[in-house]
Amino acid sequence: GIMDTIKDTAKTVAVGLLNKLKCKITGC
Repeated sequence: GIMDTIKDTAKTVAVGLLNKLKCKITGC
């Protein structure tokens, strides 16, 4: 349902942000 879609979207955004942080800290 909608909640699942929201959860999936939030997860994707969170992963993207974590990857950006990782790139800043350790390089890509």
